[in-house]
Amino acid sequence: MRKQWSFVLAILVATPAIGQSPVPPEVAFGHRVGADSQLVTYAQSIDYFRRLAASSQHVQLLEVGKTSFGRPWTVALISSPANLARIGEFRRINQRLARPEGLTDAQARQLAREGIPLVDISGGLHASEIAGAQHTPQLAYELVSRAAEPAMKEILDNTILFLWPSINPDGQDIVVNWCRETLAGRNPPPMELYQKYIGHDNNRDSYMLNVVESRVIARTWREWEPQIIYVHHQSSPFPTRIWIPPFADPIGLYAPPIMSRTVNTIGMRIAQELDQTGKPGAVHMLATFDAYYPGYIDYMPMYQHIASWWTETQGGNCGIPRTTTAADLPAPYRALLPTSMYSSPWKEGRWTLRDQVDYMVTASMATLRYAARFREELLYNRYQSGRDAIAHHRRNGPYAWIVPQAQRDPWAPVELLRRLAFLGVRVQQLARDAAHDGVTYPAGTWVVPLDQEFAPLVRELMEPQQYPDMGDDLPYDAAGWTLPYQMGVNAVEAKTALSAEFRAALADVQGTAEPWGASDQYPFTTNAMAAGIVPPAAAITGRGSALAIDPAHTNGFRLINRAIADGATLRVRPATPTRPARYLVIGGNAQRLAAAATELSVSGERLNVPRDMSTHAVPTRIALYKAAPGNMDQGWTEWLFDTFGFRYTLVGPADLRDSTLGSRFDAIIMASQGLTSAGGRGGRGGAPAAAAPGG
Repeated sequence: MRKQWSFVLAILVATPAIGQSPVPPEVAFGHRVGADSQLVTYAQSIDYFRRLAASSQHVQLLEVGKTSFGRPWTVALISSPANLARIGEFRRINQRLARPEGLTDAQARQLAREGIPLVDISGGLHASEIAGAQHTPQLAYELVSRAAEPAMKEILDNTILFLWPSINPDGQDIVVNWCRETLAGRNPPPMELYQKYIGHDNNRDSYMLNVVESRVIARTWREWEPQIIYVHHQSSPFPTRIWIPPFADPIGLYAPPIMSRTVNTIGMRIAQELDQTGKPGAVHMLATFDAYYPGYIDYMPMYQHIASWWTETQGGNCGIPRTTTAADLPAPYRALLPTSMYSSPWKEGRWTLRDQVDYMVTASMATLRYAARFREELLYNRYQSGRDAIAHHRRNGPYAWIVPQAQRDPWAPVELLRRLAFLGVRVQQLARDAAHDGVTYPAGTWVVPLDQEFAPLVRELMEPQQYPDMGDDLPYDAAGWTLPYQMGVNAVEAKTALSAEFRAALADVQGTAEPWGASDQYPFTTNAMAAGIVPPAAAITGRGSALAIDPAHTNGFRLINRAIADGATLRVRPATPTRPARYLVIGGNAQRLAAAATELSVSGERLNVPRDMSTHAVPTRIALYKAAPGNMDQGWTEWLFDTFGFRYTLVGPADLRDSTLGSRFDAIIMASQGLTSAGGRGGRGGAPAAAAPGG
């Protein structure tokens, strides 16, 4: 139980002042939310949420972790005081329904009657899509200040809103501060990436979980198991005002049908409420946003039986208003003809940041209203969808994925399986030798059984993709991502049922979890199952002045970089017909090197290097070119260097004109970018575009 309550202990308790009215946002900020070109930073937003929590029994604040730049990351729980007083109980119900094994339908229905759905809403993931994180204070205020009204009371009594003031706090401040400088006429340099290392790719890291923020979000969702996850984006295809599911085809092959139907239904409900409140221009499907790729942080939870989606509201661009006329409309839209998926065409006029905020607030309220009115159904559907996945894979193949420990890179299966475990997938291990399909697998072999609730996620990530024939309609994003292929892991699909003897040899993997928050990197080993997934013990054999390391071993690069930092030199021994290629680490502190090899599970062989052996020195003076603005390819390269301990120097456009550059470095690495960005102008990551698709 201690593990389950790790986040509840982090609730930031504030005693509400009796009889104190919630402060309107315009009083707190000095301007109306969404006023032209008036933007709120993350610090201002959190200060406002603290004031709301101090004045209302409907709000509790929760710290879920810290960002890459060390900002405390706060979430607001908004519901009735009675619900918030029982928040631990409702959280346990959510967790139990998310794990159907051992529950009967009758027990699940009783839990659904007793429970309250958790609705996770956020904005600002892509921080230049500016309105998302601006709408959250307004949404919170509307709920709290009008709590006595029947419409709001229905929501507050029957839902718990899990509201991220911003799901990218660092990015909100980066973009808002850049916009303020720009709007003040100070001509700032192009904007840096709005999330450390990866910028816009923060919505492509849902299952690889390479960066801190992705891990904090994934851990939070496993701790709370919401029924709905809704992320606001910008921008919709012009001239539409907001794009809403249903998604364009194709959708994910293993997206649970109940969840897909739920998302479609809520999408239509959002559009209806927009029309009911005089907000035209909602559109569905089109050819723009499909849901084929599982890398989106706001769609991958579908495979965990959570109704998950995003919307795209027209706008962005630092909140600068835009006026359009009929002549600005693209030819297909000029007739203003309604269609089944675009029933209320937007005509023309002035479009402001406040319009964007209003559309988002209405969409969020429609989602909450749906959850309140279909409370029991949402809760039970979470159980039923997971139950059906388990039942299907008990009757039908594939039945499991078998992952031997003996691999070309012993760390590759560990990295893959730890990610699955962190996402809630059950991983088991053979306690003794056992046979399947005529192959005997040794003790220690990992097995991912598919008769578990998150089987759709496992299949989506592990199986090869075959993109459907969509004619001229190209994929919106990636069309292939098979993890065993990408990570070089030998994984065997069990197409026949596992025998009773094989199952009897299996035991759940379990390790000792590191405390959450003890490291600012939030490693996978904060999850007990992931902590129990470890490679076979490594050993250094032989004697000699050089340590030979297999270049196929991923952690070998960490070991090499530590050795270089300790004074070692590095050479390469090329392959011959009788001898494989090896890195040769020469010198350094042998005792520390041996300890590091044990820690990193890197095997190696000590040997003496004959004078006549052909070797090549490896360049170690590395420069990484970083243009302004930030570039995601460069950012990912910097992430790679930092993750594996490479020493490098960042150089910029001015350095390219330095005649000594070639003598200072052995290698200069440049990201994929245009020539103009190499000179310091333009490039990805600069000024946010008003009509660029979000995603």
